[in-house]
Amino acid sequence: MIYLTLKLRLLVNQKGSHHFIIFPFLVLSFLAAIAPPCMAEWELDVRSNAYYTDDVALFSATRRLSRHQDPTQPALDSTLADQGDGFVYEPMAQVKTTFDLMGRNTELLVRGQGFVFVDNSRFNHGSLGVKADHNLTSSTIFSVRYFFGPDLFLGKNEVREAEAGGGQPPRFKDEEFTTNYWVAVIDQQLPGASDMTLRLLGRYGLRNYDKAFDQRDTKFWTIGTHLEWALTHTVGFALGYHYERGLADGRHQPELKDDVSYYNHFATGELEIELTEQVALELGVHYEFNGWTTGIEEDERKGEHENLVQGDIATRYQVTESIQMTAGFQAAYRKESFEDRLTNYNIWVGAKMVF
Repeated sequence: MIYLTLKLRLLVNQKGSHHFIIFPFLVLSFLAAIAPPCMAEWELDVRSNAYYTDDVALFSATRRLSRHQDPTQPALDSTLADQGDGFVYEPMAQVKTTFDLMGRNTELLVRGQGFVFVDNSRFNHGSLGVKADHNLTSSTIFSVRYFFGPDLFLGKNEVREAEAGGGQPPRFKDEEFTTNYWVAVIDQQLPGASDMTLRLLGRYGLRNYDKAFDQRDTKFWTIGTHLEWALTHTVGFALGYHYERGLADGRHQPELKDDVSYYNHFATGELEIELTEQVALELGVHYEFNGWTTGIEEDERKGEHENLVQGDIATRYQVTESIQMTAGFQAAYRKESFEDRLTNYNIWVGAKMVF
C-alpha cells in the first residue's frame, strides 16, 4: 500500500490536482474503517506487462479501447502518428478489500497503473482508478468508479490561432491532456437465466488540455449496456454498446476552426474459452464511429467522421493459484474521412501475482 501511494504521487501534474489522488484513498480508508476488522478481507494484485508497439503515438489509444476502460479517443491528428516503434513496460498494482456494509457484501478497489516507454520517455504516463461494488440484492450489484489520467502526451502539434497578418510561420507545442471521469453501473442477473447478466452504465467525464490547446477541452457523457452470458461452464460471451456525446470549448471559438465536438457509437463482442483447467483464450472485436459535429466553416472536421476497427487475441496460463502468465496481440485500423488510414499493432507478454 505504501508503494502504491508513493508511485501514484509521482504521476500527479503540477496544476494543483493533488485532491484527485487523495480522494480515493480517503474513500478507501473511510469504508474500511466502518467495516468490522474481523469481517474485512484484503488482497494485493501486482501485474507487469512488456509490449512491443509499431507506433508509440497510437499505443495508449489502442490499449484503452475496451468496454471496461475508456474506449472513446481524443481528437488525434494524423500528423501526430508514425512516431516510430518501441518497447513499453506496464507496471500495475491494485489493492482490494471486501467487507459487509449494511448487511450486504461490499468490495472496494484502488488501482495504480503506469506505462513506461523505453526509448520514448516523453510518452510515459500513468493513471489511478478507484471502484466500489455493493450487493443490493443477491442478483443486483451497484457500482461506482472514478478514473484519473494526468498529462497524457499526444505529440508536438500546431497551435491553432486566430488569423493574423505578418505571414508568421505556425507555432508547434506539446499537446497533452488530463482525463477525469465518473461511472455508475447496475449489474442485474436476469430472472430465470442465472447464466446471463445485463449491465446498464452511465458516465460523465472531462478532458482538459494544456492552455495552447484548451479549445479542445471537452465535457462528455456516455450511456451504455453490456450483456454477459456464460454459454457453458468453459465458454463465456459478452456484447456491449455505448453511445457518447462530447462537447468541446472550440464550438464557441469559430476563429480557431478547431471544434472537436462529437457523437460516438462504440460496439464490442468478446469470447472467452477455457481450453483446459490452466489455459484460457480471449478474443475481442471492437468497432467505433466518431461523427464530428462542428458547424464552423473551414474547420476540416465539418461534415466528416472517423471509423475504427480493432481485434484482440490473448491467452492466459494459470501457473499456480496465485500466479498467472499472459500473452496477446492487438491490431487497430482507424480512418478519418479526410485523412489517411492509421494502423497500430501491439504484442505483449505479462505476469500477474495475487497475495
